[in-house]
Amino acid sequence: MPVDDVDTRPAPARSLTRRERLRRRTVDEIVERALDLVDGGGAHGLSIAQVSKAMGMTPPALYHYFPSRDALLDALVLAAYTDLGAAVEAAAEAASDRPAPDRVAVIAHAWRRWAVDYPRRYVMLFTGSRREAVDPLADVGPIRHSMLALVTALQELVPDGGGGASRDDAGRVDSSADEAAAPARGAATTGGGTSRGAAPADENEAIVEPGLDADLLRWGQSLGAPPETAPDALRLALSTWYRVHGLVSLELVGGFGTMGLDGAALLTAEIESLVRESAR
Repeated sequence: MPVDDVDTRPAPARSLTRRERLRRRTVDEIVERALDLVDGGGAHGLSIAQVSKAMGMTPPALYHYFPSRDALLDALVLAAYTDLGAAVEAAAEAASDRPAPDRVAVIAHAWRRWAVDYPRRYVMLFTGSRREAVDPLADVGPIRHSMLALVTALQELVPDGGGGASRDDAGRVDSSADEAAAPARGAATTGGGTSRGAAPADENEAIVEPGLDADLLRWGQSLGAPPETAPDALRLALSTWYRVHGLVSLELVGGFGTMGLDGAALLTAEIESLVRESAR
């Protein structure tokens, strides 16, 4: 047959058999029931026996779907990260036409809302025995997309990011950011510094080592950030994530309850501070 006559079209995807469809549905139901158990008592005490009982199965039958408790926990971590990422991604998309400071706030508040709604799942992601089983940025598309949306917003704010916000504008975050994140609930993210070679604006501002800029740019490439993304925007994205995560983690263990402080209000103030830093 002449080369020109060879059909190079991809073969159509094979349809799942009935057995495969049933197995997939059963796996999804097992994960759902197991997450319900995590919500009730945390992941540390979760057992195959508990999950099989919730499913109306015997433990040996459940092992046909998950060969070990660790395999089940890995699936739960992936499912929880996917749900968290979907909630944040939906909030980011809904706020895509808003000013950059507001988009940063919406993303941060969506992250917090999910954590407050599913505190034991959040704890499982960061302190559970299988927390390293999933690389959220590499393995979970919605998490990666959410971080990229954050980087994009911060790129607009840094002075050399191409048309960033003015210092006056940057300090104001729309107080409705927390409410804007609310519709994404259940659908189931760094420090500022000077550019390479720049002098610090004041004695409290550290000079960033050139090697860090290169590391940040490599990280940005792994996210799919445009080549022109400034290291400062990437650094601020990481700073945003660890500030949000730190605040949320303290809130979940009752760190602010005895102080009479509101986590959402604290987060708004923290994001306003970070956005002001981005305009330096």
